[in-house]
Amino acid sequence: MSLAQALRQRSAELWHVQRIKRLVRDRFDLGPHALIRVEQMPCKDGLCPGPVTQITVLSVALTRRSFALHRPLAAITAAELAELDFLDS
Repeated sequence: MSLAQALRQRSAELWHVQRIKRLVRDRFDLGPHALIRVEQMPCKDGLCPGPVTQITVLSVALTRRSFALHRPLAAITAAELAELDFLDS
């Protein structure tokens, strides 16, 4: 892989990370002080066909909520996040 290809791939990944952070912040009405971490990693489950995207939210009250979507960063949609209610509990 050339340097240009690596840079393009990394910039696309970062773009999707920021997109998902914005979607999570909008979906759960989080203020600017909540920390959101989005990370794509290989799935540890042998039956999982591809990567898993883990999303972790640390609120101002220092409560942490996280969930995993068994899809790559680029495939996660606002509709999928709209179905989640992990912060409502």
